[in-house]
Amino acid sequence: MKTLEKTVVIAVRVPKKIKKDIEQLGFKVSVFIKEAIKEELRRRRSEEAMKWIRMNRVLGKEIGFDSVKVIRQMRTTM
Repeated sequence: MKTLEKTVVIAVRVPKKIKKDIEQLGFKVSVFIKEAIKEELRRRRSEEAMKWIRMNRVLGKEIGFDSVKVIRQMRTTM
């Protein structure tokens, strides 16, 4: 059973040509606009996350571990 989310109405004015083009492509305008908003929101969130990663990364030596060293250590202890 799908839970209904609370929604709000957002009115958008677009040129008639754009509305006509959307309809000619076979889309319902409301569905098209909802999907466009969701996609743009996802893109911007991703962009913000990448910006945060770039700002907070540690410069210099790579952080991580030496996998060869770890594997060799595992072999000697087994």
